[in-house]
Order: sequence, then C-alpha cells, then structure tokens
Amino acid sequence: MKKQGICYVLTAILVGLFAFSSGVMAERPPGVGGGNGGGHDSGNEPPDYGDLFILYRDEWGVPILTAGDCQQPLAAETFEGCIQIPGTTDEADCRIVPVDPTTCSAEGPYSIYTQEVDFGRINEARSPDTVFESQLEEARLTLATAGCLSLDPAGRPVASSVIDPDPTVEGDEYVATSTIDSPLQHLAMYRALMLEGSLGDNIMLPRGDWMAAAATSLGAAADKSGFVGVDLVVYLNEILGLTEESANAMLDTRCIDVKEEVMGVIQHVRKCFLDFSAYTYNRLATFGDLPYPAYIPAGDPQDGWFEYLWEYDPTPYFMIETGPILAAVPELTDSYDGSNIGAFATAADDSRAVIDFFHTWPVPGDYATPVPCEASADVYYDVSISADSGLQVPKRMVADTEGREGTLTVANAGPADATGFVKLTGIDSDGAVVGPLYLIDGGIVTETEVFAGTEYTEPFTLAAGYSTSWTFFFSMDYATTIEWRAEVIAEDDVNGMNDVVKETTVVTAVKAGGGGGGGGSGGGRNR
Repeated sequence: MKKQGICYVLTAILVGLFAFSSGVMAERPPGVGGGNGGGHDSGNEPPDYGDLFILYRDEWGVPILTAGDCQQPLAAETFEGCIQIPGTTDEADCRIVPVDPTTCSAEGPYSIYTQEVDFGRINEARSPDTVFESQLEEARLTLATAGCLSLDPAGRPVASSVIDPDPTVEGDEYVATSTIDSPLQHLAMYRALMLEGSLGDNIMLPRGDWMAAAATSLGAAADKSGFVGVDLVVYLNEILGLTEESANAMLDTRCIDVKEEVMGVIQHVRKCFLDFSAYTYNRLATFGDLPYPAYIPAGDPQDGWFEYLWEYDPTPYFMIETGPILAAVPELTDSYDGSNIGAFATAADDSRAVIDFFHTWPVPGDYATPVPCEASADVYYDVSISADSGLQVPKRMVADTEGREGTLTVANAGPADATGFVKLTGIDSDGAVVGPLYLIDGGIVTETEVFAGTEYTEPFTLAAGYSTSWTFFFSMDYATTIEWRAEVIAEDDVNGMNDVVKETTVVTAVKAGGGGGGGGSGGGRNR
C-alpha cells in the first residue's frame, strides 16, 4: 500500500472536524480502538411501515406460508415458544413466530419477537410519481451531458467533463466531476432501471449491467449506516408498484395467495414478487474492479483500489491511504458468491457499506486524486422545454374578446452551444389548427406571424446555460378546447425526454347579452 503524509495544518483541521462534526467522522475503522461509534442516522424514529415484518421466505423472497396461508414472521433469535425452521436442527434456528390461524397476526405473547423492517430514508418511496420523474430527469441530465462516465468505489455513476474557461488561453482546462450521490435520485434511478432496464437511450453506463446498476442505486438510496436485506427489497418493489401486472417491469413475477386482514376483513389477497433468479453477484469480481476505470493511485492505477483517510497512533495523526476496497471495508472482507434476490440485497448492502466507509473517512477536497477525463470532440447538449413553465398559455378564455397571450421558452443546459428549431401547434376540438399567432415584441403585438402551421418554423441558437422565449398573441371567436403541443428539435440533443410539453386552453362562449363579431385582431377560425 502507498501512503501520503498530510501537513499538520490539515491534521489540525481534521481534529476540529472530529470534535465538531461527529455526524460525518465519528466512527473509527476497525482495529483502531477508542471512539464512540455512532454519529450516523440515528434511526430513533419509528419506521412508517411498522406493519411490515421480516418474514420466513424462500430463496426467491416469496413468503413461506402456514397450512392456513398465513405469512410467518421471523424473530432475530430463538425464544421460548418458537417454531423451528424446517430442515434445521440447530436451536438457534428456532425463530419462527407463531401466528393466529384465524387472523394471521402474531399470537399475543409472541408479538414482541417480530422484527419491523427499517426503511429509513427509503420511506421516500411513497413520494408521488412527479417527484421521481423530476429526480430522474435531473440525474439523466447530469449523465447525458457528461464528457466521460465512470463508476466510483461503490459503483455509483460519476459524470466528468473537461472545462475550458477561455479557449484562447492554453493550459487552463480542468476536469469537473459530479458523482450521483443524492439518495432520492438513486431511488428514482432504481425505479427506472427496474422498469426499463436503462436510464435513457443516450446514457450508456460503464460495464452496462442494468441489474448491477440497480443494486448500486438501491444501496446508495438506503441509510448509510442501515441495512439492505431481502425483506426491504421485496417491500420496496411492492411500494414502488413494480410487482403490479400493469407495471411491465423488467423481471417476471411469482405470485401467491396470502390470507391477511384488509379493511378489517380477513381475506385472501394475491401478492406478486419479482423473480431475481437470473441475478448473480460475486463480491471479489465486483469490487475488485471498482472504481471503474481504475485511476488510483495516480500514475500507477490498480484495479479495486481506492483512497481514504486513516488515523494513526499517536492521535491526532492522519494519512491518506490507498489500497484494495475489499481489505479496507469491514463488511467486504469475507468472500461472497451467490444468486437470486439474496445476492441482489447483498450487492446493494455492500455498496451501502462502501459509501458509509468513505463518507466516514473522506479524503479532503484538494487532496483527492482527480478523476481522469479527456476532452471530447463530440458536440452534445440538452435542450428542453420545462414541463412546469416552458409553455405558458391561458387555462381559460372567453371567445370574442380582445385576445390573450402565451409564452414558449426553450433552454440549453449545455455543455455545448445548441442549434435547432421549435414548433408550437394549437388544435381545436374539431381538429383545426388555431391561428394565426402573432409575435409580441417589447410588449407590443406585431404583424409578424410565429409558429405558423404544424412545422418546425422557429430557429434558434443558444449558448450553454441560456434560454430564449417567444411571446405570442392569439384570439378566438368561437367556443372550443385548444390542445397545445410545443416541441423542440436539435441534432445533437442528448436527452429527448424533455423536448415536448402539452397544455390546454378552454374557450367558453360569450355570456348572454355580450357582443359578437370578429374576435380581436387577427384571430378566428381557420377553415
């Protein structure tokens, strides 16, 4: 292993961090001694899914039922009155909690032995679909616009790009790096991978194994100091709707009929479980190849090596140490080679353990070995129309009035300048195109038509990080419903998921006694 000393100024800074930020660096690596442990997510709050217990399951994660179709909770350890796990003789395997055959709930005196699954921050799985969509969009944008994609020591995707502040100055380029580390983004990525097997047509993750990427995202979404087990995976898939037939998830399902209480009534319920039987996981093969591609130590990269902070006696004395992940992270020191959902949960928990380790012992900013990335000759960018504010049209308007205005905005997230075209079409209830639409310039309605017909009529050139807008005027002389559709197209756009926005305008008739006539400047029915 290679060691790099750090100046005493850094030592003093780190002493302060240990003293005042126990939530980040309170735990010590094994064998160092001392320390108070703790310092991570407290886990003191009761989980929101308190009725979801660790169950006696088969190798597919499907609950093994009683003769009366009841699910069977598992205790953490043996207790008086327990039921022996079939096929075992060790007293320690007497852990099945007896259940009432009528209600399928744990029998009174034994209910204290049930174990609730601790979801921690994965409780966010209950968020609305719109939350997942926005979080996934943000992750997709980061990955799609990267010059280089790599994987960090836990297997999380890292987006890097060469930044050139001034092309006229030679040698001032630098690599900007962004690791996808948001737990909620990873939960959204897990959901997308399990449903679609990818994060988007234009995003090719390193090593290309969508199930391995899903396991990593699940581990990154979990509490760093928590635990990802089979029960958590099973319940999460159900909460996310992945086991529903309408979900069309990437994996097949295994279904059983379970007796349980529903709205106060004991009845049989159909429950389905994703089939992970095709999944295999080998700890040595996975973490013997991370980060990917290898870049540590600089100048002589070794597969499976990473860097982390280490404390040496006499304290306080800290070093940056580089070496194999498998030898440093306590949860990874034993070998593992397995398959099915148990292997998937283990892979996710291993990623969680690595994240926990290097978050506990992080290499301070400028001392970290930079992630390599070479300048790309490709032009790429992400142009978009915001689903929230990209197309603004009136929700309601009255026919035969002076008319209303709307605004269409296109943005370019970069990193390159973008060139493309935009079209906006309004179709009424009879299928006719609404128009003409007149450009508003400086608050004044001009005679210039915009978005004529149904073609891409408005060209644009946008620098990275900028947006452009068209504000237009229109009027209507008849009651109808207008379905608006705005779309942007650009040749090198890397993300087509945010290029189309739809809105609706309801046009009501003039109230009795109101005026009639032509309906404002330039508006009317195009037939």
